[in-house]
Formats: sequence, structure tokens, C-alpha cells
Amino acid sequence: MTIKTNNLVLRVVSVFTVLLLITVMAWLSQSNEDPCANPHGDIAAAVLADQEGDQDALVNRAIIMQGKCKEE
Repeated sequence: MTIKTNNLVLRVVSVFTVLLLITVMAWLSQSNEDPCANPHGDIAAAVLADQEGDQDALVNRAIIMQGKCKEE
């Protein structure tokens, strides 16, 4: 094999690998869970948060999610 052929094979393998990684990451990041199925999970996360900024953000999220779940 020549150097040009090696470069072409390397490019094809690289593109395929990147596309595969993107596909796997997209598949893994999809969530089909119902956020209203565990309303106390957000509250528990807020209580267990280490940083105060994280705690405030998680408390806000828990309040918002609780309001959305009550509407349904």
C-alpha cells in the first residue's frame, strides 16, 4: 500500500469512528423517564448537593418540576 492509500484508509476509519461516537453519545443521552414518576428525587438531589450554588439550582428545579407535575 502506498502512503496515499494509507492516508485514505486512515481518514475513512477516522470519520467512521467519529460518526460512531456521536451516534453512541446521542443514544446514551436520550432519556425516556417520566420526570413526574419520582417527585422526591429532585428534592433529594438538592439536599445532597455539595456546593451552595448547586443546591440553589437544584431546589429551583425541584420547585419548577413539582409545579409542572401538579398541572398534569
